[in-house]
Amino acid sequence: MNNRIVSGRNAKLGGHIFEHNLSEYLSFKYNDEHIVFGSSKTKIDIQNISGTKRYSVKNPSGKNTQISLITQKKFIEALNITDSLVISFIEKFFGGNNYSDYNRHRMCISDIPSNETSAFLRLLNDNPDKLYELLFTTGHKQQGEVNYLAWATIKDDVNSIKIVDLELLKNTYLKGHWTVNETTLYYIVDGKKLLHLQMKGSGAKYSSGYHSLQFHLHNSFIN
Repeated sequence: MNNRIVSGRNAKLGGHIFEHNLSEYLSFKYNDEHIVFGSSKTKIDIQNISGTKRYSVKNPSGKNTQISLITQKKFIEALNITDSLVISFIEKFFGGNNYSDYNRHRMCISDIPSNETSAFLRLLNDNPDKLYELLFTTGHKQQGEVNYLAWATIKDDVNSIKIVDLELLKNTYLKGHWTVNETTLYYIVDGKKLLHLQMKGSGAKYSSGYHSLQFHLHNSFIN
C-alpha cells in the first residue's frame, strides 16, 4: 500500500483519538460535558451538550495546518462565481485533465494571463465575509456553524490548547489581503501569513481531489 495513504489513515486515526481526549479535557475544564461531533457533513469537531460552544479542532505538527479542502466545482458554487476570467484562472492554476502537458497537470502564474490572475485576486479580496464563512464557520452545504477554534500549540497535547473565539479572529482576518507567487496564494495580515492557498497536489494527478483548493491556516494569530 502507498506510504502516503498509510500515513493519511494513521493521521486520521490519531486525529480521532486526540478529539476524544480533548472533549474529556474541555468537559473537565469548563464543568460542561463535551462530545465529539465531527463528520464530513459539518465543520464542527467537538461541541458541548447545549450546542453553545462548537469547536473546529486543529492539531498541527508544524506552524500551519489545513483549514479547508474544497473541489473547484464546489468553490465556484460556494462563492457564486460567474466571472469567466475567474473560472478560467481556477481551472488553470489548480489544474486538471486539460493541462496534462504541464508539470503536475496545472499552470503556474507565469503561464496564466495577468488579467485572469488579477480577477481571481480581486474575487478573494472583495469577498472576505463569504470566504471567512466558507473556511472557518460553515463550509459549503455543511450542517452547523463553528464558533470556536481549538488549536494545539504542541501536537497531541490537550494542555497546550488555545481556544480562539472566531468572532475575535474575524476582526483580525478582515485586516488582510491576498497576494500570489508562482504556485501559491498568501493571505497577509499585518505583514504575517495567516493563510495560504494551493493545489492539493497529492494522490492521482487525474483525480478531482488532487486539483482541489487547499487552504492552510498559520498560527500567526496565536499570542
